[in-house]
Amino acid sequence: MSDILTVEGLDAFYGESQVLFDVSISVAENGVVGIFGRNGMGKTTLLDSVVNRIDRKTGTVRYRDQDVTDWSTHDIIREKIAYVPEDREIYSALTVRENLNLAMPQGTDEETRERRIDDVFDRFERLEERATQRGGALSGGEQQMLAIARALVTDPDLLLLDEPTEGLAPIIVDDVVEVLNDLVEQDRAVLMVEQNITQTLPLIDRGYIIETGRIVAEGDAEYLSDEELHEKHLTI
Repeated sequence: MSDILTVEGLDAFYGESQVLFDVSISVAENGVVGIFGRNGMGKTTLLDSVVNRIDRKTGTVRYRDQDVTDWSTHDIIREKIAYVPEDREIYSALTVRENLNLAMPQGTDEETRERRIDDVFDRFERLEERATQRGGALSGGEQQMLAIARALVTDPDLLLLDEPTEGLAPIIVDDVVEVLNDLVEQDRAVLMVEQNITQTLPLIDRGYIIETGRIVAEGDAEYLSDEELHEKHLTI
């Protein structure tokens, strides 16, 4: 299976501070990859670097065999990449339906808009029930579902998820993981950043553990389930 995304020799900086050091990862076509690590280890910076939301970076980012290292964020997103950041970036003053409509790529016809909204409402029944509610009135779990739904209506080939279960109540985490499980069975690639490795491991084909900006372990879900790895690199 060919790779849809490859990152090679990535160094990333915020101002003068270097956050990532010689990071290399790959995501296979329709593959599901997890990036794991404690807070502050560079996981979000890695996703930001893929879509060029970073002050400065060196190394190479290739998407579908195109070198997109220096492309603008807008141009990268137009290549059917969707990014769900940790802070979700929904519009709190707009309704659920308005949020979904606004996320559609420019020029999407009305029939396609309605079909895509119907598709995400089939997947997120809570959102359909709250279609006329403002984003700011939703619970944290519902806002996370809306953020993912906003990404899905763009019909991405690669979905980037930053801490999709972070800050959610355990019962809501189960709901979001169920949604993620549904997503990974679809015909799209997923690159997912998570602290919660136990919940996420069953979803991935391959994963990486990052510590102080460096990849310290990589392998399949079975390899990354090793408790010694968790104690060494993930336990606080």
